[in-house]
Amino acid sequence: MASFVAVVLLFLSGVAGLGYQLVWTRMFAVGLGHELTAMLAVVAAFFGGLTLGAFVLDKWVSVSRRPALWYAGLELIIGLWALVSAFVIPTANDWARAWLGVEPGLLHFWFVAFLVPFFALLPATLAMGATLPAADRWLAQIKADPRQIALAYSVNTAGAVLGVLVASYALMPLLGYRQTLFALAFINALVALSAGLFYFLKSELSLPEKTRVIKAHKQPLPLFWRLLITGFLGIAYEVVTVRVMAQVLEGTVYSFAAVLAVYLTGTAIGAGLYHRFGRNRDGDRLLTSLLFSLSLFCLTGLSVLYLTHGLYWWVRTGLGDSLDAVLLAELTVALPVLLPPTLIMGALFSHLAQSARHATGGVGWALGVNMAGGLAAPLVAGVVLVPLLGVQWTLIGIALAYWLLLPKFSILPRWAYALPAILVLLLPGRLQIVTLRPGESVLEYREGAMASVAVIEQQNERNLRVNNRFQMGGTGVRALRLQRMQTHVPMLLHPKPSDVLYLGVATGVTAGAALTHRASRIDAVELVPESLALLPYFSPYNAELHKNPRVRLYTSDARRYVRTSSQQYDVVIGDLFHPGRDGGGLLYTKEHFQAIAERLMPGGLYCQWLPLYQMDEAMLRSVIKTFQSVFGKTEAWLAGFDLGYPSLALIALSGDTARPEAIESTIGFNQPLKQHLHLAAVRSSVQLAGHFLADHRMLADYAEGAPINTDDHPVILFDAPKFTLKRGVASYASFAALLNSLQFKQASALSSLSSDANAEFTERVDAFVKARNLYFATMINHNEDEARALSGYLQSVETSPDFTLAYAQIVSMAIGKAQKEPETARQWLEKLIEIRPEIPGARDVLYRLPGL
Repeated sequence: MASFVAVVLLFLSGVAGLGYQLVWTRMFAVGLGHELTAMLAVVAAFFGGLTLGAFVLDKWVSVSRRPALWYAGLELIIGLWALVSAFVIPTANDWARAWLGVEPGLLHFWFVAFLVPFFALLPATLAMGATLPAADRWLAQIKADPRQIALAYSVNTAGAVLGVLVASYALMPLLGYRQTLFALAFINALVALSAGLFYFLKSELSLPEKTRVIKAHKQPLPLFWRLLITGFLGIAYEVVTVRVMAQVLEGTVYSFAAVLAVYLTGTAIGAGLYHRFGRNRDGDRLLTSLLFSLSLFCLTGLSVLYLTHGLYWWVRTGLGDSLDAVLLAELTVALPVLLPPTLIMGALFSHLAQSARHATGGVGWALGVNMAGGLAAPLVAGVVLVPLLGVQWTLIGIALAYWLLLPKFSILPRWAYALPAILVLLLPGRLQIVTLRPGESVLEYREGAMASVAVIEQQNERNLRVNNRFQMGGTGVRALRLQRMQTHVPMLLHPKPSDVLYLGVATGVTAGAALTHRASRIDAVELVPESLALLPYFSPYNAELHKNPRVRLYTSDARRYVRTSSQQYDVVIGDLFHPGRDGGGLLYTKEHFQAIAERLMPGGLYCQWLPLYQMDEAMLRSVIKTFQSVFGKTEAWLAGFDLGYPSLALIALSGDTARPEAIESTIGFNQPLKQHLHLAAVRSSVQLAGHFLADHRMLADYAEGAPINTDDHPVILFDAPKFTLKRGVASYASFAALLNSLQFKQASALSSLSSDANAEFTERVDAFVKARNLYFATMINHNEDEARALSGYLQSVETSPDFTLAYAQIVSMAIGKAQKEPETARQWLEKLIEIRPEIPGARDVLYRLPGL
């Protein structure tokens, strides 16, 4: 019974410990920027505190006759500091941003990124570092057997698996970060109270006489190095494989949790198997078997990585698109890569730690040495080795390093030593996971610390793809039109834009479009440095902004930049941030919008573009509600009328906007700007004003009751994947819901676009918007019904001569019809000529096509 109580408490302690790590990682991501950066920094800081705690406290814990009391006290400290950390970390994030500045150097960044979490978490991690030695001592006391480290490690790690899943899938989405810390702290308090009661109820329990006093011996050097190096290699393998699988998995907030759960599960099972079958076996023989097996399994895991993309979609196709189905698919991909090596890692650490206990009487120093190796792994492997060597050679190096740790006198036959080399030679080539459609090729591929970036070419088009998942713009006609209008809409709405800030660069097409305006200074911030390095591949479409002296490009996190920069801007433009991408939801929080408001000059304008094709209605309402909680005067504008990629601009106004009827005088003789606008079918002030969708009051009515997205409770970060994971959902679903809610209120709102004196302009814009909405309704509801579609498009053509998309749609339909039903095609074209004789398109087609 006593051992059962201890095991249960160890399990619960593991639940809280890994839960804390995930929550702290998310909280520090707010200050440090990218989630991968925060993960590396917090893991390193976590291991730093564990190392220090194991070294400092082991000399007391490992010989204590009251380990249950030690364990209770340590758990209480962890819980108390978890409560304190809920308030300390936001302040620490402010310090980190201030110390980092706008664009820190590499060493400066990682020094601050490690140091701030290390000291902010130190009281808790210091105590955590001594919990395993205390648990080992406690179990040894209960069972009168010193060989309990594997059991303690296995049970604690098994609890960590549950902690990962519960924190990621339940607590953080439901409660937010601060409340999750409070819930986990309650678990620590429960564990501390139970361990304390156990001590007082079982105070007579003590170690057998022969094990009470253990003489410490100088540790053999080979064991020290094996502990240190295997600690480094184990975490390095995790960091690099997670980095590779990011190109296969969905890249959501849940993806890392799935991978981590597999890693911890393997470690827990491996330690448990060692406790059951290996703790009494010959040390050298077992060590040789474990190290050699681990080398082979790491190389096997590397081989499996080449197949993960096909495996993922094979499983995903069979299971569907629910969050649970995607979790199972991601677990299936992670299992063959991580489970076999981590089984051996769990047994190997248990074996090395038990060997160390025989020498010194405690496992704290062994844990400390192993954790010290793990401390260096995120930075060395993730930041240095992957960009320098690539993921393939980094993983090969990890596998061969295990092989080099084999004892000098081995039980293996000589031919076995050649197996790792044979596996390396059998690898199919460079590990480059890029999914190509027919006709596509990889023009350039680069691996960085945060992401892999590829330039994909198809015929004369190029696209930028990050982590094989996220299309970040390109040079196709539709993509160019959308990217450029992301600049032109807000720039034309500001009376005199001089200083402009872009949050997000990608291909540079959007920021490059600003060079067609008379802005005097353009600053652009990009998180992934490899994207900036690939800008030349998108010339001349991006106006070669990387060479222009008016443009300053920053490699920085957008959130940190707006909080640390002292610059102010007339116009700030936020890119189309994917809400389902891990971290994307943090770019739609109230705190981020507040920081941007401070960067605006008096009369400044902030434009945040929203990818409606990646949002459901609940997300859209939440973003609008959050946006309006910061800005008191807002509008919504469209980038264009393409239902394949509907994009909405939320415009925050701190002054008066330029009137759309002034577009002709704004453009003047600016031919590059005029050309961009003509390609987007914006040839007049009416056509620009026709992109208007809603005013502040209409948006407020639409978003009424929606939750506000905050740094502490980023509802979009956790809810977005549930929508973006689904296939077969119409890209215009959320836009259709928004349009249906707004269209009956648009007529009154349109009057704000023009002065009362210009009644003709207002009337033309009103007709344009009605024609536009008829076109949208027809595309959404009747596109599969030819007769109803034709009727809807004709109504749109009749409503406004300025809106021409419905006209072009009928011409396209007629061309498709001409070969099989020429008479029908002729009737359609003649109807267009009758309705709009001033437009030459239908007449030209009628005379050009044979048979008409």
